[in-house]
Amino acid sequence: MRFYAALLGACLASTASMASQASEPGQVYVGISYVELEQYDLNRFFNGGRFESGDVVARLGSHLNRYFSSELRLATTINPKEGRSSFTQPPSQAEFGRDYMFSGFLRAGYPLGPVRPYVAVGYTFGKERFKYAGGKDRDTFRDTSFAAGVDLALGEHLGVNLEFTQYYDIGHGRLQGPSAGLFWNF
Repeated sequence: MRFYAALLGACLASTASMASQASEPGQVYVGISYVELEQYDLNRFFNGGRFESGDVVARLGSHLNRYFSSELRLATTINPKEGRSSFTQPPSQAEFGRDYMFSGFLRAGYPLGPVRPYVAVGYTFGKERFKYAGGKDRDTFRDTSFAAGVDLALGEHLGVNLEFTQYYDIGHGRLQGPSAGLFWNF
């Protein structure tokens, strides 16, 4: 856990340093998005192996140059999956969500007027929670992440972001989904 705290601190310090050095409008941005995540978990929590939850994502990024930007994201579940779980014996009502999910991305894009399509690669780690009648369990995850999306400028500062992201694809499952949000360039 200390490693992740140190990594988070280093990433935030790096982005804050980039933000303080920004001299042109649009180099630094913040955003907020809602992501509808599909989780494929091979019947780990719920029957059927596939379920959805909704997370809110806060974003802080910096345009490194015309084509590349770096971005930090912090997410948490606001719309958990609820239902009968095959995890508990006997099956009972349960709730699944994420306490947090932290990601760092490097984005490569090309501005086409007010539209900026991009692809991104990064690393995500987080903590899941699973509450059921007999108690609760928590688990951590970490993996390389990939994204493709588009930023649409609505003016000098305000814009809309649409994206599809795969946060992880590891032995027991996959977490991916589309998101929509707003961003503000400084």
